[in-house]
Amino acid sequence: MDLRQLQYFTVIVREGSLSRAAHKLHVGQPALSKQIQALERELGVELLVRMPGGVRPTVPGARLMEMSQTLLTYVEDIRSAVRAAASTLTGTVRLGLSPSLVPALAGYLEGRFAERHPQARIEIVEALPMFLEEWIEEGRLELGVFTHQAGPPNPLLSTVVVGTDAMLLVARRGTVPALPDPATADALHALRLVMTPGFRDFLRASTDLVSDTDDTGSRTDSIHRVRDLVARGEYCSILPFTFVREDLEAGVLVAARLQPAVERELLAATRAGRRPSPAANAVIALARVRLTELAALRAVAGCGPA
Repeated sequence: MDLRQLQYFTVIVREGSLSRAAHKLHVGQPALSKQIQALERELGVELLVRMPGGVRPTVPGARLMEMSQTLLTYVEDIRSAVRAAASTLTGTVRLGLSPSLVPALAGYLEGRFAERHPQARIEIVEALPMFLEEWIEEGRLELGVFTHQAGPPNPLLSTVVVGTDAMLLVARRGTVPALPDPATADALHALRLVMTPGFRDFLRASTDLVSDTDDTGSRTDSIHRVRDLVARGEYCSILPFTFVREDLEAGVLVAARLQPAVERELLAATRAGRRPSPAANAVIALARVRLTELAALRAVAGCGPA
């Protein structure tokens, strides 16, 4: 027997008529009769009593009807369960974020992802882009979001742009009489700057604000250390809007645009040749939404182009 025969049988019993069942099933009555006869031969019992006004189930037929309804309901539940599973994200996405993006993205992604996809989760790793790229290549991370690096693209990675971010001259409020806005190369030379090597190299590759021969002042590998030095009023720095947004809103830091303007391009990277999981694609979509929101806030604050 097969499911189609059981489906035919249950409709016949409910309709009480072969002709009405054939009409409802869009099947010829002779073909429907043959299916029921085949089912009776297989089971070795008579399932229907033919009467002038229609049909009714025999005792074995009534039992088959009961069991068929249970089975067919379960089959329908399988369909709906599988469809639901296809739309429900599961598993863990190991996401790498560069340190400059942690304040803007980490909490937002964790909260929104958990809210929308309760059966999946994110594990966030913070590291410099050079390490994130290596770990994605090795399969230790499924996804990374970081600043686009100068030079030829990494053939082992597949990348997509998820947003942009303005670089700003920042200082502690009150420590510099008036930040030049916009800040030119000449203005920067007159300030005590602290920068990470990564952002120093990014600026040198992107603009002539800082040349290869310039000494940009104090250096530290930690962007969090740079922020602390600026917040204490010991130095100025050039940092991305997303990283200092909360300090600007709180009035701890003040910012000025650069002239020429400098924007970093933010990429989501996965391993080349491997299709990202639906959960990873959901994280990429959320990152894009968040960075779009921050670009709008940046425009409202007058901190560079939106």
